[in-house]
Amino acid sequence: MKQFKERKLGPPPQAIEIDDVTTEIPTSFKQGMHVPARVIANKELMAAMDEGVFNQITNVATLPGIQRYAFCMADGHWGF
Repeated sequence: MKQFKERKLGPPPQAIEIDDVTTEIPTSFKQGMHVPARVIANKELMAAMDEGVFNQITNVATLPGIQRYAFCMADGHWGF
């Protein structure tokens, strides 16, 4: 049987709470980020998101031509 790596839940330590439903991950989180990443979700939903969500939205923040922010909505998930 294939073993799966346990994934961390909740936002990374570098995340900054902007307001009750907006959390920002600064460009210093990952090399190559052109803009901050913002996640729009309440505290309960943020706590249930795993590290794959934050990895994916910060990858979006590295895309050429992106402006201001990369956004992830409350139903954010990673993979297919």
